[in-house]
Amino acid sequence: MTEFTEKRYSIDPGKGKKMPGCPYSIYEDGRDVKDYIIPPKGHVFIGFKYDPDASNQIYDGKLTAEYAKEPFLTRLKSNIWMLVLVLAIALVIGIVILLAFSVFKDPKPSTPKTKDVKPKTEITNNKKEKKEKKTAEKATNKPKQAEETAPVQAQPEAKAPVEEQPAAAISTVEQTTNAPSQQPAATDPNEVFKRDFWTLVHEKSGSMDAYTDLYNANKTKVAGEEFDYLRYTILKDFVTFKAWHDKLKKIPEKELNSIKTIEALRKSVG
Repeated sequence: MTEFTEKRYSIDPGKGKKMPGCPYSIYEDGRDVKDYIIPPKGHVFIGFKYDPDASNQIYDGKLTAEYAKEPFLTRLKSNIWMLVLVLAIALVIGIVILLAFSVFKDPKPSTPKTKDVKPKTEITNNKKEKKEKKTAEKATNKPKQAEETAPVQAQPEAKAPVEEQPAAAISTVEQTTNAPSQQPAATDPNEVFKRDFWTLVHEKSGSMDAYTDLYNANKTKVAGEEFDYLRYTILKDFVTFKAWHDKLKKIPEKELNSIKTIEALRKSVG
C-alpha cells in the first residue's frame, strides 16, 4: 500500500486581500480556501494560479489568487445610487442659485423718462433778461485796484539735533564641534530571531503565516531551541498549530510574559 501524504499550499492573495486566519490549502486548485479571498474593488475572484515555489521547504507550492474586472453593467448598478445622489444635489444647488439671483436682482424703473419742453414765450423772456443784465454790469463795473502784498521772508529751517548712535555690541558665537557618531555594533542574528519569536508568542499571534515568514527569513542564519521548536512543533501542520494556539490563548497575560524559555513553554502548552 502506498502511504498518503497531505499536500500543503501557501496562499498569496495577489492584488486582493485574505481574511485573518486564512489557512493553507490541501488542494492544488485551492477550493477549500477560496472563501477567505477578498477581491479588489471592481474585480471578481476567478481562481488560483499554481506556483511550485521550490525554494519553500515548508509548503509544496504557492497558490496566487487571480481576478477579472466586473462587467460594466454590474459596476453601474452598484454605483447607481451615488449617481442619483450627485444629480439630486446638483439640482438643489441650481434651484437655490436661481432663487437667490431673482430675489437680489435690482428692479428696473417702470416710469419712462420724458423730455422737458419749454414754451416759446419763456425762451423770448430769457433772452430779454440776459441783455438787461449785460448792460447793468457794464455801468456798475469799476476798475479794480491791485492789492499790494508785502514780500514774505523765508525763515531758515531749524535743523534737528543729530543723536549719536551707540556702537552695536558684537556678539561672540561659540563654535561647537560634533563628536564623531559611533556606529552600532553588528546585531547577532540569533538574538534578533529569539526576540521576534518571543514577541509572536507573548502577543498570542494566531497567524500561521507570521511564524512561517519568521522561519523563512532565518532558516539559513540561526539555530537553537527556539528555531527547532518553531520548525517541528508550531509549523508541523495546520491542525497541530491550531491546537497549540488554542492552549496558548488560555494562558493569562502575566503568566505568559514570564515564560522566556522553551522548557517553560513546553510545560504550559506542550
